[in-house]
Amino acid sequence: MTQKKKEHLLSKVGDTILKEGLSKKIEDEKKDLKDFQSSVALSLLNYTADLEDAYVERRLASALLFLTHLSSEITKGFANGDEKIASNLLADAIIECRRAYPDGKTKLSSIFH
Repeated sequence: MTQKKKEHLLSKVGDTILKEGLSKKIEDEKKDLKDFQSSVALSLLNYTADLEDAYVERRLASALLFLTHLSSEITKGFANGDEKIASNLLADAIIECRRAYPDGKTKLSSIFH
């Protein structure tokens, strides 16, 4: 086997290993995200369990305000106080949210950022 063929074969093997590792990481990320989403949903259900409608609505509104505040703080942290970066991050998050949770009415690009 020539040196060039060996290098090509090693390159293909390396690419395959890299792709498998990356695929595993993506699957792990998906699982972690689903676990997080389930935890948040269960917490909301527990927070509003066995209450009258008026109290449920009030608690859901409070939870939404808290999550909005948390989202804002995370965005500010990533943007280091730069309003333009924060605005762009929020816009990207909205796009990704619509892609992840489509409502059937909004047309979206299938190209991820």
